[in-house]
Amino acid sequence: MVLTHVRVLDSVTQLSADAEPGVVVAASHGGAYAGYLAARAGVRGVILNDAGVGKGAAGVKTLPAFDEHGTPAATVAHDSARIGDGADTVRSGRISRANDTAAALGCSEG
Repeated sequence: MVLTHVRVLDSVTQLSADAEPGVVVAASHGGAYAGYLAARAGVRGVILNDAGVGKGAAGVKTLPAFDEHGTPAATVAHDSARIGDGADTVRSGRISRANDTAAALGCSEG
């Protein structure tokens, strides 16, 4: 079994393209730009904050985009963890949504 490195960050802006690919738990919103930054850094999986989902599901917009590349992605509920606080996301975050790729691996709401 290959274990993947998990990084906990307050923001996906802390990722760099030269970092070791792995799973990232970042307390950024799950919108398109945050997803772009995570994808650009080559993450193998990502958990973000749903930021209340918002108009047009903007806070979770990145989930289907990661499905297109076969990368698991999920969000935690905005009322379960503070946005911008990675440690709180790990400690208190409750999965609110998962893309199809993450769901196939057993990730589900709650």
